[in-house]
Amino acid sequence: APRNSQLSFRVFRTGGDRSGRIDSNELREALLSLGYSLSPMLLELLISKYDKTDGRSKAIEYDNFIECCLTVKGLTDKFKEKDTNLSGTATFSYE
Repeated sequence: APRNSQLSFRVFRTGGDRSGRIDSNELREALLSLGYSLSPMLLELLISKYDKTDGRSKAIEYDNFIECCLTVKGLTDKFKEKDTNLSGTATFSYE
């Protein structure tokens, strides 16, 4: 896992309620520190996907945070491959 993601998570783990989990606002800050700016709707979607308490905590733990970061990175890299003229749009097929 990227070292920056561990540092980002540590910052939020020791702040706020010290729960060892980060909520969508903290996730936004962590991802921004890694260079990713996501909409509030996408952040909520990521929290719901990676919150392993079936949505009760509305926050994610460290291992899930790493998985989330790797997913965001992978999707961003794939998008950049398709957005060759840097227009902010890309076309994907299911084949």
